[in-house]
Parts: sequence; structure tokens; C-alpha cells
Amino acid sequence: MNLTVTTQTTIERKQYSDQRAATVMLSALRGRGAKLTRADAIAASGLPEDEAGRALTALLKDYRSHLSATESGEVLYDFDPTFTRRDAVPWRERAAAVAGVAWRAFSFLFKIAIVTTLIGYFAVFVAMMLAMIFARSSSDRDDDRGGGFGIGPLFWFWGWDAGAGHDAYGRRIARAAPAAPRVPFYKRVFAFVFGPPASKVDPLEDEKRIVGYIRAQRGRIAPVDLVRLMGWSFPRAEEEATRLMVDYGGEPEVTDDGVVVYVFKSLRKTATAPTDAVAPAWASQRLEPTPPLTGNEPGTNALIGIFNGFNLLAPFWIVPAFETRLQVSLASWHAVFYSFPVAFSALFFAVPFGRWIKGRLAERSRRVRNDRRRLLGRIFARTDARLGPVAREEVAPTPELGAVLDRELVSLGGDVAAEPDASGRVRYTFPRIEQETAALARARAAAPTAERDAGAIVFSSAD
Repeated sequence: MNLTVTTQTTIERKQYSDQRAATVMLSALRGRGAKLTRADAIAASGLPEDEAGRALTALLKDYRSHLSATESGEVLYDFDPTFTRRDAVPWRERAAAVAGVAWRAFSFLFKIAIVTTLIGYFAVFVAMMLAMIFARSSSDRDDDRGGGFGIGPLFWFWGWDAGAGHDAYGRRIARAAPAAPRVPFYKRVFAFVFGPPASKVDPLEDEKRIVGYIRAQRGRIAPVDLVRLMGWSFPRAEEEATRLMVDYGGEPEVTDDGVVVYVFKSLRKTATAPTDAVAPAWASQRLEPTPPLTGNEPGTNALIGIFNGFNLLAPFWIVPAFETRLQVSLASWHAVFYSFPVAFSALFFAVPFGRWIKGRLAERSRRVRNDRRRLLGRIFARTDARLGPVAREEVAPTPELGAVLDRELVSLGGDVAAEPDASGRVRYTFPRIEQETAALARARAAAPTAERDAGAIVFSSAD
């Protein structure tokens, strides 16, 4: 009788690369809308704890997510159910990018047309006027004292003075250097149509502002810092804090009262002596200014408007009079002397008018954002002073600020107080701001100064 002995082998531990582990974790968590612990993620994916931890960190970096903490100190992960990537570009931004390319192409071509067409038609229509004047009297045709209409004034108009620096005999005239360079007129014409040149913006300006703030705050921040510094809502601040943690080598720490503090020890390292921290410029102190429509002086805009208005009206006024006076017909040149100059001049006015309408619409959104920043400034001033519940009239004294308070109370970490004040007025509290601010103060006070020390130099290429 043959006996077959079957031995049961243990489950072999599988090794996954970081990329493969992230893919497995993504597949396991996709569609889950609830918060989960690390243990939940391990159970859903089957990954070992170390691979699961690295996979969660990778997903935090690549996908929109939040971190929170329980009262027992457990970190909770909250991923967007659709797992939208942080670098995903919404369709509105894609459409805006396409529109931006088309606008730049149009601007380039229209600027060329302005330099050639605007000045060309102006010269043609003025020449027609002079021809009608000279045709009125033969004595006028023989009189040279008027000097005629030369091209010099047109060059002067555009800021390209061909005779600058010379007298009537061609001799150079010594001139003192101007105190400040004058903007050529053609650039002011471009500004009239397309607006002043955009100032150069550092794409990393916000990142440098945040990183500098982290270093000044002993490497410890919480979402409340980003709300105050950048003017964001708490949900946006939570998402950005998670991204910053991954991008700049931070790690979450949960305080005894359940506040998630993001610690960036590596950002504290410095080779220079400690300096006094500069007071941060809060979002409430950085209101968005209204951009100028043209950047020109009113007189300059009026002159440009008259110049183009002349070209717009000339086909209805000068051209018919020219045909009658000189007994010629320009019917075969209708597109050249009628349709094109009228269309071009109308478009010349239509572009800045369209920008003005767009600016009025944008101004509404800008006012809302600035009102939100002003409200944040008043809220933080109250919480810094620890004044407790606050009446609506004290934190939002204007209808505009009151509308922002009603609309975004929850996203700003606020709540309605349980009891009104002695006058029966509704009061508001901001417990999240107070809780996170107090937890940060304790965490920063306990941060060791040694974290700043980069260590003794043991090798230098200069030696």
C-alpha cells in the first residue's frame, strides 16, 4: 500500500518594485470614496506593510488626496474616488491654453497690420485731402510755401524720427541725454489695442514663498498656515500640504489633540548663521490689484482714438469727396478704399472694447477673492487675540464680507456659536483655526535647534 504524503508550503513573500506596488495599490483603491487607514490599504491590496507604505506615499504625490488624523493618532488617507492626477489639466485650462496660443498669433499678425496698414491708410487719406485742396486752385498747386505733406510727421507719430539729431542742413545737433527713455508711440498704440506688456512672473514664486515660510516656522506647518498665507480654503490647503510633504521630504506627525502637523526637517538645514525671521506677508496683505486697460495717459489714448477714427470715417467722407472733386471713380477699388479700412479700423476699436468687457467681468471675481482675503485677515486677527466667539458685524462689517462669510464659513473652519450674545446676535467661532494654531505653537516650541545644523565640514573641493 503506497502512502502519498502531501506537504503544505507557506505563501511566498512577493517582492514588488515601487512602481509595481503603486500600480497594485491604485487598482485596489480606485473607486473607494471613504477614508482609510494604512491597515485598510494593506487589506485591500494585499501588499506587505513596507511596500504598502511606499505605494501610499507615491499615490499621495501623484493623485489628489488629503490626510487627517483620529484622536488616537491614527493617520487617515483620503483619495479622490476618481483618482484625478495632480498634474491633470482641466478642460477649461486646456481650452484657455488653446485660446492663448490663438490670441498670441492674432496679436503678432495684427501688430504687423497696425504698423503697415494704419499708417499707410492714414497717409493715403491725407494725400487725398491734399489733392482736393490743390485741385481747388491752380495757385495752390504752384505755391511751395506749404511744404507739402512729407513722411517725417508720420515717423514722428510712431516714434521713429528719421531726422532726429540733425538740422535743416543735415548737420548733427548736440542734445542732452533725456532723463528717462520715452516709450515709442507705436508701442503705446500696441498697448491701446492689446494692453500693456505683461510683467514677467516667476512660476515658482508661490513655492518659494511657502518654502521660505516653512523654514521660518521651524519646519512645522499645518493647513491653517496655508489658509492664512495663500488665502486658500481648508480643503485646498489640505491637498496642497500633502503635495508639499511629498515634494519637499516632509512627514506627518499627529499631535496629542489629533492635529496633523507636517514636519520638514530637511528644509531647516542651513550653512549660514541664523537670522531674524521676516514677518510673512499674509494673503490679506496681498490683495490683487486691478490691471490697467492700456497703461497709457488719457491724452495718448485720445490721440490714438482720433487717429484711428479718422481712418474709420475717411471711406465715408474723404473718398467720396475725392471722387467728386477729381471726377474719378474708385468703384473697382471698393475693397481697398472702403471695405478693408473700415473693417480694420472697426477691429482696432473692437479689440480694446472686448478687453474692457472682459476686464469688467474679471473685476467681479477679483473683488470676491479680495473680499475673501480681507475676511481671513479679520478672522485671524480675532483668533490671534483669543477673543472667543465673534458677532457677524465684527468680523464681516460690510455686505460683501458677510456674503463671503455665509458662503464659505465651513471651508474656512468656522461654525455658528451655540449661544448668541447678550443682544441676541448670532456669533461665530473658528475652532479649527484655534486648535491648529495652538498645536503648531507647541510643536514649534519643541522643535530642536539642532535640526538647523548642517554638520561639520569633513571634505571640501577647495582644499
